Amino acid sequence: MTTWQITHKPAYTADFIELNKNLQQAVVSAMQELEQDPITPRGNTIKKMKGFTNVYRYRLGDFRLLYAAELEAHMVQLLAIGPRGTVYKRFDFPGWDAPETAVAFGPELAAQPEWMAHPEWFQQESPKEKLPRKLTPALLEKWRIDPQYHDPLMRCLYEDDLLAVPEHKVPADVLGRVMNGLYPATVEQLATQPDQVLFDPEDLARYAEGTLSGFLLRLDRQQEPLTNWALSGPTLVKGGPGSGKSTVALYRLREIVAHHLEQTGEVPSVLFTTYTNALINSSEALLRQLLRDVLQLKPNGKLPKEIRITTLHKTAQWIGRHSGEKFEMAYDSHRLEALHAALASLQPKALGDAAKIATANALSGLRDDYLLTEFEWVIEGQNCRSEADYLAASRTGRGIPFTVARRTAVWQLYTAYRDNLLAQGRFTWSHLTQKALDEVQSGNFTNRWDYVIVDEAQDLPPVALALAVELCRDPAGVFLTADANQSLYNRGFRWRSVHDRLNVQGRTRILPRNYRSTRQIAAAAAEIMAPLPDFDGEAMKQEYVHAGLLPVIYGAVGSEDQWRWIAQQIYQAARHLRLPVNAAAVLVYSSSVGQSLAEALSQRGLPAKFMNSSQFDLDEPCIKVTTLHAAKGLEFPIVVVAHVEAGRLPRETEATDPEEVAAHLEEQRRLFYVGCTRAMRHLFVAYDRQIPSPFLADLSEERWQRE
Repeated sequence: MTTWQITHKPAYTADFIELNKNLQQAVVSAMQELEQDPITPRGNTIKKMKGFTNVYRYRLGDFRLLYAAELEAHMVQLLAIGPRGTVYKRFDFPGWDAPETAVAFGPELAAQPEWMAHPEWFQQESPKEKLPRKLTPALLEKWRIDPQYHDPLMRCLYEDDLLAVPEHKVPADVLGRVMNGLYPATVEQLATQPDQVLFDPEDLARYAEGTLSGFLLRLDRQQEPLTNWALSGPTLVKGGPGSGKSTVALYRLREIVAHHLEQTGEVPSVLFTTYTNALINSSEALLRQLLRDVLQLKPNGKLPKEIRITTLHKTAQWIGRHSGEKFEMAYDSHRLEALHAALASLQPKALGDAAKIATANALSGLRDDYLLTEFEWVIEGQNCRSEADYLAASRTGRGIPFTVARRTAVWQLYTAYRDNLLAQGRFTWSHLTQKALDEVQSGNFTNRWDYVIVDEAQDLPPVALALAVELCRDPAGVFLTADANQSLYNRGFRWRSVHDRLNVQGRTRILPRNYRSTRQIAAAAAEIMAPLPDFDGEAMKQEYVHAGLLPVIYGAVGSEDQWRWIAQQIYQAARHLRLPVNAAAVLVYSSSVGQSLAEALSQRGLPAKFMNSSQFDLDEPCIKVTTLHAAKGLEFPIVVVAHVEAGRLPRETEATDPEEVAAHLEEQRRLFYVGCTRAMRHLFVAYDRQIPSPFLADLSEERWQRE
């Protein structure tokens, strides 16, 4: 008999936590029974709900477990559990089986939720709403709330009071459990929630006890084939923001391990690289859960040493240290000092020094930031080792066309710059990657992996991707995920040009479904990118799980009015989502304006803090105010992109060459797009109406609500 796969909604998890331990164990036993057969009626225990084609209820005394069963997929979707009277009230609506469902199957209302028809609810103050239940020690204990948090919670009489409790008094996860207990998920909310996989029914009990940190999302029917498709790679999966590329990469690792074990009886060696350091721990936790049955891991067991989760930066650093050479990293201040020293060394000391005069003339007009980017992304990023390599390198998207004489001068400057850094024992990240590539290709570093998985490959320079390929024993083991529309720097390169073994032609697929943002946010953000000549429209043909309000654009009368409006929108959106205000992020073009804006929000009673990329802490209990660059790779329920103004976004440039100006504007437009696509449920854009950004002129009234 085929075992049914069990999935569950996050709302179901909240319901489960509220049950007492005896009932939790009874539910675990019921789920084990449903794994074998969820659809055959059994006395008064399992019955199909009247009026529904695929929804059932399981009777547990006075409690009811409601679930849907997908026959073709052999899958059970746990929806809700609670006392029969209250849980049935949550399902009092017409029709579950709409022709176009938001998920592979499950609830979808024919009519839109009431709040979607009332955008004005988010533009004005609402009266305080009393909590539906008084928070008492007995109730909090029932929800497994630690007694140390009882006092600040019991002081809350209104919903606003709960949302304003500082995180150092009540952590966000604890507050979330209280909110879920007070406000059980409605069917509208269930319809938009993702499915999480339950590999073992006991995992819910472990989660309730605090020994399991979270659950993996279930792959949909379009994602699932990509986990075991073209195992004789290299393969590439493309997708827009929120399409589940990283989730597919995790499941791909599981399929690889299972396939290799079946073929050889041994655990394969896998190098899995994430985009940021912050994702390493979360990826490890999810993979432990995902590989538990394949590798027979204990519930909290460690991954085998054959599986390494890291970043390519850390990998290059590890290989560099392995060489025995002592070095330190070159950061922005070191790079700028080395550049200025190199420029000084090339200045002519006498009128007759024709060669240096020619070099100085060729370098004239090139800004510091432009030159440093040229070094990082063109010379080192494309692994240029000689002047001839640089003369042949692609500079697509760099704006300023370089003559042979100018490239020769830039190469001389780069050589002096690199020598200056090496004299200090410092490497840039891209130069270190070149060194790591040398160590691997020369055989000095002998570690190789059977499989190498690179997530978010679009933000890596070609030299880093070449390193990833070299670290794989065979190109068949290389798997990449990417979204070209989010790349801020790579322009015009082809995967095959990175490495002669990286040929993904015929092995590329698109993920069409967006799980992060609402349909309205994604469609509005796509308008930002539409004018670009290399816009990857194919990756933007998405289906959407979530629906919501149109993003809002506000033309303010000065900064004070803009900051006031931002504070009001964050407050109202947080109330609607029943989340603390620290679920919001405000994205700006520079650190200086971000610090002022964070102070302004704090003065208006909203906890806000400016964070740059090196300080960024997702767990900080505050509204995150940060730069658009620092927000890349992150997501937030509420996002405000502030000060979208001429001279700020796009920022001013000293460039005068038309091609460089065009390239600069393209990069800034992509940055605006990246910022907007961080939003999950609410997106707001604000600007000073006296100096609107030219980017705003491209946005339609159909996709955006203007105020």
